[in-house]
Amino acid sequence: MAAAIATFVAFLAAGLVPLLPYLFEMTQAFPTSIAVTALVFFLIGTSKSRWSLAPWWRSGLETASIGAIAAAIAYFTGAVVQSLVG
Repeated sequence: MAAAIATFVAFLAAGLVPLLPYLFEMTQAFPTSIAVTALVFFLIGTSKSRWSLAPWWRSGLETASIGAIAAAIAYFTGAVVQSLVG
């Protein structure tokens, strides 16, 4: 149960990061959201390297890259669905 709660809290915290520039009504919210989210994914990857054999920088870049690819797929999927619906 403790692992489930920790995973849920981590999911909420990481999911909130891209929304923060919008919550603070920043003028360049979209690029700021991308940069901050990429940084968070990089930091998650560097901390992951404590349990893997990869160097910290490689683990950070790998996690940030996977996050960027997933975000791009989600963004373009949303754009395609919006063009079909609207």
